[in-house]
Amino acid sequence: MHAKPHLPEKPCLHCARPFAWRKKWARCWEEVRFCSERCKREHKSAQPSAHPSGHTNSRARSAA
Repeated sequence: MHAKPHLPEKPCLHCARPFAWRKKWARCWEEVRFCSERCKREHKSAQPSAHPSGHTNSRARSAA
């Protein structure tokens, strides 16, 4: 029998696997979106990195 069967769970935004509440997330459970640092890192690299102002990298254009 598991000692803590009723911990809250939510799905990871990257891998969609459910993950359970941890004591280290007690103060920020609402902000936690990923089950691991690896999923967080891979999710960031999968997103297109656009500059907030909408400009593209000027060096890439001038090199062409």
